[in-house]
This record gives sequence, structure tokens and C-alpha cells, in this order.
Amino acid sequence: MVFTQNNFKDPQLPGGGETLGESHIILTSKDFEDGLQVGRFAQYVSGASPSLKNMDGTASPVIVGVVKRYLGREVEEGETINTDLHTHVQYVRWGLCTVDVRDGESPERFGSVYVSNNGDADDGLATATDTDVGINATFLHEAGDGAWVIMLGMNGGL
Repeated sequence: MVFTQNNFKDPQLPGGGETLGESHIILTSKDFEDGLQVGRFAQYVSGASPSLKNMDGTASPVIVGVVKRYLGREVEEGETINTDLHTHVQYVRWGLCTVDVRDGESPERFGSVYVSNNGDADDGLATATDTDVGINATFLHEAGDGAWVIMLGMNGGL
């Protein structure tokens, strides 16, 4: 997902994983996987070391929301959260945000959003394919090449 500017409040040109306005809920986590991908959906993995992780083909993933970029970083393609540089990560669970969309997908305005979770490089990307992981989200408009603004959590959450 590439953006030519980082004017965070322009609804037509949002930054990667960036929310619009104030109609959102951002949660934070201090336990997260190194290399967490910005603008993609993340999952919560419980167990001995519970943490926020990239989607990885896990059966029945608990989807947390969209990883929001760290404000001190540039908006750039393939940005990840580095555990050596960041003490916490933020993710958007409700409201408007931008997401990376899998190559070859053709989302439609107001169509349902799904999440790719095949155990490959496309994990965590938004799709329009109803055989992928279903979530409570809607595509609103294309924000840039390979990126869409979505409404997350209409009707009460993911």
C-alpha cells in the first residue's frame, strides 16, 4: 500500500492503517509479535505467551482488528512494527480505517470484507472472497492502489 502523502485527516487520501475522524475505537497491546504488519488484520493467540500476531493460517483465528501505524514512522509499503523500536502497538477495532487488499481482488463499494488466512504471504489482507474469514466490515471506497477504506464493526464489533 503506497501513499504519496501523509495528510492524516483527508478522507480521500488516508495513510496506511490510518483512521478517519473520531468514529473509531483504538486499543493497544504491549504483547505483540515482531514484524506485525501495518494495514493488515491481526489475530490474538492465547496460551503460555498470549500476544497479538500476524494472521498465519490458524484455524478459527480470533481477529483483533487492523494494525495501525506508529505515528513516528513514514507511510510506506510493507511497514511492520519492530519490537526493538516500539513499546506497544495500536489496532483499530471499530470505525473507519484503511487496509491492504489482496492482489487480484475486486472489492465493490458497500460489499462485505473478508480476511485472507491461508498460511502464506497474503495472510491478513482484506479480500472480497466469501470463502475467506468473514468479519463484520464493509468496503467503502478505494483510497489508493491496493488499499481501501473500510467500516469495521458495524452492529457491535468484529
